[in-house]
Amino acid sequence: MRKKEKIDLVKKGSIITAITLISRPLGYIREAVQAYVFGATFLVDAFVVAYNFSDLVQTLFFSGITGSILVPVCSKYLGDDSRYSYVYSTFLNLSLLLTTVFSFVLFLFSERVIELIAPGFSPYARTITRNLFVIMIPIIVMYGALSVMKSFLNAKEHFAAPEASGIVWNLVFILCCLFLSKSLGIYSLAIGATLGSLIQVLLQYPFLRKLNVRYVPKVDLSHESINEAKRLLFGALIGASIVPINSFVDRILGSFLPEGHVASLSYAFRIFILPFSLFAVPVYTVAFSNISRLYHEKAWTPLFSYLDNSLLLLSVTLIPSLFLLCGLSTEIVKLLYERGAFGPEETLLASRALLGYGIGLFFYGLSMLFVRVFNAIHDTKTPAKIGIVSIFLNVILDLVLMVPYKNLGISLATSLVSLYNMLSLFILWRRKTGYRVGKEAIYAIGKSVFTGLFILASIKLTKSLTANPALLITLNATICFLILLILFKDLLIELLKSKF
Repeated sequence: MRKKEKIDLVKKGSIITAITLISRPLGYIREAVQAYVFGATFLVDAFVVAYNFSDLVQTLFFSGITGSILVPVCSKYLGDDSRYSYVYSTFLNLSLLLTTVFSFVLFLFSERVIELIAPGFSPYARTITRNLFVIMIPIIVMYGALSVMKSFLNAKEHFAAPEASGIVWNLVFILCCLFLSKSLGIYSLAIGATLGSLIQVLLQYPFLRKLNVRYVPKVDLSHESINEAKRLLFGALIGASIVPINSFVDRILGSFLPEGHVASLSYAFRIFILPFSLFAVPVYTVAFSNISRLYHEKAWTPLFSYLDNSLLLLSVTLIPSLFLLCGLSTEIVKLLYERGAFGPEETLLASRALLGYGIGLFFYGLSMLFVRVFNAIHDTKTPAKIGIVSIFLNVILDLVLMVPYKNLGISLATSLVSLYNMLSLFILWRRKTGYRVGKEAIYAIGKSVFTGLFILASIKLTKSLTANPALLITLNATICFLILLILFKDLLIELLKSKF
């Protein structure tokens, strides 16, 4: 069972990783095209403010909580396509109804909304922002529907279409920016964002049909799945708010530091989130759907085995990554950003922030995994309680560490909060279920730490030989990969035998 689950995690997770390797660079290209066409003007400011608010609203109140609720709920009906389709239709129609009403309210009060989110804009800039905001209000409806579709596809262990939809969105946005900007100006970006969201939703439809998930025009509020979703709602809502709130607090407190520190945190976090997206997101996304299914089957032994293998894979990927991030923080920032107005001083600031974030990469990944594991067994309250405490802890650590260490202190606070979240969730999971980490996972952690320490020595040696950032990153990443191949050759052989 253990080998089968491990290979299953890697195979399905690799689909998400491969798509991320395409979508992330495409996101950078999208921003570059936007900058090329419109530069850094008040028009772009207006678009960013309008889009970010719409995105924040749908993330916090709709798509951010949907996955936490729906995957555990709908997994109960996997063995019956008719009931599964009925539950799917109920939640999809309910999502469309709620988001449409909410969007209409936002439209009616759009002027007041813009006054609140862009108080410093001139009257003309606020008018442009309102127009952009109104064009993009349908994104809330589209993403609400997309989150429902994604949950029901993931529960059936289909991950490609929901993840690939991000690539489609970027492409549509880029095309609208390039071909509509001359006639529509900045509004081409809003049209691209909204049209891309619609196409994302339409893309899911054929895959749902292929998996025998059919739509019916029903909203059965008395269905047992609705009652279960209500029970999980409050905890999921709180849980979805923790990361945005902590990030918001970091930015506010960072504004008291000298100029450039807030921007450095943003640049560093963008780098930090890449290995997390490549390695952690695929693992906990696949594990979430499978653990939800195993919980309904009351199959605790394979459930623990699946969790063990998730820990193993996160250890193999995130621990070496954190050593690379920390040891080569300056070189990574220099390679990615140091050009034009971004000089050596900015590189130093961003690399300090990256060092603080990098220390907590493994803790951040594991804490997110355990949040999903609790959600999978229909417990959203425990992660929510831990998350609420983490908000206050984050404020305290920010205030204590930012004075002596400035932006490094704020990013380090994030890592320490992640450590607290991970340990708290692990201890409570162990008390709740009696779970014990398997020997293979413990050995994997030890081997991964050894790899990281070896890499630190390698980085110190190679830095004495060359100062070229691209060469340093390539050399040490290659050395890291070769060590992992040697230490985890059994895992590689398992994958090769399975015709991976």
